[in-house]
Amino acid sequence: MEYYNKYFEGIFWIPGKEENKIISTLFIDEKGIATVTSLQSLENDETFNKNWTKLNLVLGYINCHDKSKTYSIKLYDIYKTHQSIGPLTKFKYTSHNSLIASVYDTDINSTLYNTIMLSSDLINNWIPITGFDFKSDIDKSFEISQLYKQPEIVELFKNKDFEIYLFFRVSTGFEKRRNSFIKENIFINIETTISFEIKELTKIKSTIERLLNIIFFVPFYSSIIELKTTKKTTYEVIKKLDKLESSLGDKIDFKTFRNNSQDIFSNWFEKQNILELAIVNFFSVYGQKGVLIENKFLTYISILENYHKNNINKNGHLKARLKYLLEKSSISVKLNDIDKYAGTLKITRNYHSHLEEEHKEKSLKTEEIINANMLLEFVIREIFLREIGINENSKIPSQIEKYLMLLND
Repeated sequence: MEYYNKYFEGIFWIPGKEENKIISTLFIDEKGIATVTSLQSLENDETFNKNWTKLNLVLGYINCHDKSKTYSIKLYDIYKTHQSIGPLTKFKYTSHNSLIASVYDTDINSTLYNTIMLSSDLINNWIPITGFDFKSDIDKSFEISQLYKQPEIVELFKNKDFEIYLFFRVSTGFEKRRNSFIKENIFINIETTISFEIKELTKIKSTIERLLNIIFFVPFYSSIIELKTTKKTTYEVIKKLDKLESSLGDKIDFKTFRNNSQDIFSNWFEKQNILELAIVNFFSVYGQKGVLIENKFLTYISILENYHKNNINKNGHLKARLKYLLEKSSISVKLNDIDKYAGTLKITRNYHSHLEEEHKEKSLKTEEIINANMLLEFVIREIFLREIGINENSKIPSQIEKYLMLLND
């Protein structure tokens, strides 16, 4: 919480226009949205209502009001949100995509990065490896020994483009007298052999996070995202992402993932083009709040239909495609009449997609669509797992098992 809901003072400028540095105030709100307020224009143009276009990048050095510490900040995709000309000229600029470094970056003009680091509580809880070794004896007297040794890097994947590994970052300190701490966070580090601009590196981040969604079977974003420049300065993404909906299912065991990680990442990178339509559409609704359940249902059915058409058999109709993929899923041993259920899914799709009133009575109702969406998420996730080389049967979540029992009645 070092940066949020705080004011900073500093100097800002547009790259290539260092001679036009302006003194400004920066406010970072609780969501990580950064707003620059100044009595001068960043564009060095104070004509009212002129040039409200987006600025690709603004750089700055800032000091916090709370303590005398210098930070470096990069504000990407920054928009002018206010300007007033009069006795007191005022300009405001807002960025939803900012990076901050807790050091004075002498190479702040560099826009190339070659490392991205991702962490979250979900990652920390999933990985059993730790450097802590606790010993205690409190039966007779309170005695605790806390030993810590930083674990070695865990290699996950390496090819000509990427090196991906687990890094155990440790911090320690004495907050005050009689109060010390050791904190361990696990980061998934992705190093690239070629340096990238931020937009390209963001695509790499999304690719890795989508894979973790499939491994965890939980809608997932990293809560800590950091980028390292080619000059080894670490910047943290300020923006806090919206919380995702919860989901069902068991994670793939870390040991299984680690033992097969080279093949898993290799398959996932290779399948990005082949599975692009399925991946993009799935993650456009999976775990996203505010998506109508009917739209989510139509998206999942479309994913299954197109996957079968593009990867199994170009010929066929919707019901046959759905039946084939349901039979390949581990739910097939729990569902008595797959043919009937595939037909119901087809009817429901036709009703909500084409508004065919004659199918209304036979289509799934609202509560049933919610259950069907959970089942379809499970089936699609299994398809992705098979595509990356994990063929073990998935454990069916209890809520889906209850739904299957209702379908069998």
